[in-house]
Parts: sequence; structure tokens; C-alpha cells
Amino acid sequence: METLDNLSEYSDPKLYDAENCDFEPDGPFILSLAKGLGGAVLELGCGTGRMTIPLAENGVEIVGLDVVPGMVDLARQKSEGVPIEWIVADVRNYQLGRKFRLIFESGSVFHHMLTRQDQEAYLARVREHLEDDGRLVLSIFFPKPRNLTSSDEEEEWFTAEHPDGYVITVSGVDNYDAFRQVKTETAYRRWTDSSGKEMLQVAPLSLRYVFPQEMEALLHYNGFEIVEQYGDFDRSPVTEESRLITLICRKQL
Repeated sequence: METLDNLSEYSDPKLYDAENCDFEPDGPFILSLAKGLGGAVLELGCGTGRMTIPLAENGVEIVGLDVVPGMVDLARQKSEGVPIEWIVADVRNYQLGRKFRLIFESGSVFHHMLTRQDQEAYLARVREHLEDDGRLVLSIFFPKPRNLTSSDEEEEWFTAEHPDGYVITVSGVDNYDAFRQVKTETAYRRWTDSSGKEMLQVAPLSLRYVFPQEMEALLHYNGFEIVEQYGDFDRSPVTEESRLITLICRKQL
């Protein structure tokens, strides 16, 4: 049994790629926005290029940034011949020496910022790298009471086929720390290796939940204003039943 830390959940890029391979629904939303704005795009938390590569193939000038070297290495392999700049860096402290027309995140990067200091460092780097008339796109989970709970009973989540040929069954438990607003989702991945041995990998992942008015205040006091918000990537309005809150923001000048 191997226990992974919060970042090492992403230690197997091939498996992550198999579990996170769809361009939709967020891809077309970002593509439309990027085309409308024009100019260079920066993706934070690009992973293995799920979004980055199709955007570049559709003519978007894009830089993909991720903190996990193995993820970026696989993205480079997948995108050979496609004009993309790949960067290994932390979203809290990168310095690229240029500005972008659009900055967006994928992979719930903002939820990985577990403290206010982390959140503000993230927003400070965005503000430094965003053109004055550019846009920041953030998408956060709409925190509902039913999601902010703990469960000790293991539940089946999904199955995925690893590129190496074996099927992985994924289940897990949740623990919610109401004071910190941090939910730790512990995933249990089970598979049988080539020798017939039963394998188990335990991977806890902690995510900070942000409430709508808290998010508005964070943006406001860190130099941003919300210009559009939606309940999902289909541009539907935000309601109490929305799965997400998708925010399009600009810098306060």
C-alpha cells in the first residue's frame, strides 16, 4: 500500500490522463472566450494538456503551467509539433516576464489553495501577468450543505482503464473540516498487476471550499472585479442548484 501526499495524487500522469481526458464542457467555453479576446493565453494547472493541446490546435497562442514535472513531461510528449510553451512552476510564485490577454485555470487549482495566503499569492501572480483589459476565468464548486459533510463509509466512485492495460476501481471517503473549509477526499485505487497481485493505493486530496460572497470579497480586495458569472460552462445562470460558479473577472484599474 502506498500513501500519497496532497500533491502526489498526480504522481501517475498516465493514470491522471486516463481519468481526465475530456475537452468538454469547459473547453468550448474557454475556446470561445480566447477567440473573442484574441492574444496570448495562460493556463494554470494544465496537467497533461487536456485543455491546452486542443486550444493550441484551434489556433490559440497558449502557455501551459503546472507544478508537477511528470504531468508537464507527458503533455510535451502528447503535443509534439504543436506550438505550446510548457512551464513547470507553482501558481503562487511564477514570474514569466510577460502578460496575457486571458488567464484561466483547470483542475480546480484555486481549490488547492488551502489558506488565505495561498489564495492571495495566486491572485497576485495573476494580476501581475494579466493585461489591463484581459480576463481571468475561475470556476469553483458551489458549496452546498450536502457536499460539506464527512463520511467514513467507503463509496464507489468510478472505474478507469490505465494505459498500461489494467482496470482501476476507484472508491473513497470524505472528511470535511468546517473551520478550515477544507474537504479531504481520500481515494482508494485498486487493481491487479501483471503478476496477479492485488494492489491498493491510498491518495488523500485536500480542497478548500470557497463561498460565493467570500469569493467576491477575495477578488475585490485583491484587485479584481467580476464582470460575468454563470452556473456552469453552458452560461446558465447561477441558482441554488448550480454545480459550479464560473466567474469571468478583470483587473480593477
